[in-house]
Amino acid sequence: MDSGMRPQVEPANPVNTEKSEPERMARHHGLDREALLNAFRLMVLSRAVDDKEIQLKRQQKIYFQINAVGHEALQVAAGMLLRPGYDWFYPYYRDRALTLAVGTTPFEQFLSAAGAAADPSSGGRMMPSHWGQPKLNIVNQSSATGTQFAEAVGAAKAGQYLSAVNEIRALKDTFHGDEIVYVSAGDGSTSQGEFWESVNAACLNKLPVLFLIQDNNYAISVPVEAQTAGGNISRLVGNFPDLFLTEFDGCSFVESYGRLKDAVAYLRAGNGPALAHGHVIRPYSHSLSDDERLYKTEKEREEEAKRDPLPKMRDFLLQEGLATEEELAALQSS
Repeated sequence: MDSGMRPQVEPANPVNTEKSEPERMARHHGLDREALLNAFRLMVLSRAVDDKEIQLKRQQKIYFQINAVGHEALQVAAGMLLRPGYDWFYPYYRDRALTLAVGTTPFEQFLSAAGAAADPSSGGRMMPSHWGQPKLNIVNQSSATGTQFAEAVGAAKAGQYLSAVNEIRALKDTFHGDEIVYVSAGDGSTSQGEFWESVNAACLNKLPVLFLIQDNNYAISVPVEAQTAGGNISRLVGNFPDLFLTEFDGCSFVESYGRLKDAVAYLRAGNGPALAHGHVIRPYSHSLSDDERLYKTEKEREEEAKRDPLPKMRDFLLQEGLATEEELAALQSS
């Protein structure tokens, strides 16, 4: 299901390992060493772009910054499984790593941050991180959080019409019978009406919508238990018919990839929608208009740091014998 449109990582030296490649790939959901190294590269790249934008904001060279830090693993996993220019994408403002994984470039993201006329998302007319790229089927989103849910379901319903009505399908040669509509949001947006209406409509019509909920425990400064009844959206949507539901550690790239791979297979088979609930972290503030130290304790911030997906992925690559310290250091500095 990988589109094959990924940047490649050339290993500096072959890695010595006692584990056979077929055995390892079976444990890693079919991913080989090259794919795993490329996943790590994309995660590192996303973090580097965020850190550079934060520097630019402090230098007053851009006017707003909102980050994807802590969300990189599950976003890269989703990007590797979906097909740019084939599937449809309704991301939310924190989806930097996802958009990099499906084909946007750091330069294009910096154009967005600077509000440049050459920004492919909106020609500099929208706020930064309002992702859009027509050639990749990334649909530019509204600043009102949660509105992307209804738009995504509408796109999936349009695809259902195209598949059912021959006269309409003949007019649209870009439609694919197994295409997926991706839509994402944080845990806070799931308390809005658009989310519930959209899940209901997607289940009612068995639409191929992937709802990726990136749960970092906070809706800006409001903790999830004060925003979502019971503190867990998976428990609330568990009885929707035909909804594939999976809840997982979104800080683990391999676990995220495996869970999302199952969800994508369910969607492409036409079985109905899927909701993937990944538990992630947000070790930086919500945006540079916010200071997380005002509402997170030092202990909480220390616990978040232990789950950071970048060192977690780095340790995994070393433990599995997929890369050396020198190779990873070179990748991170390139």
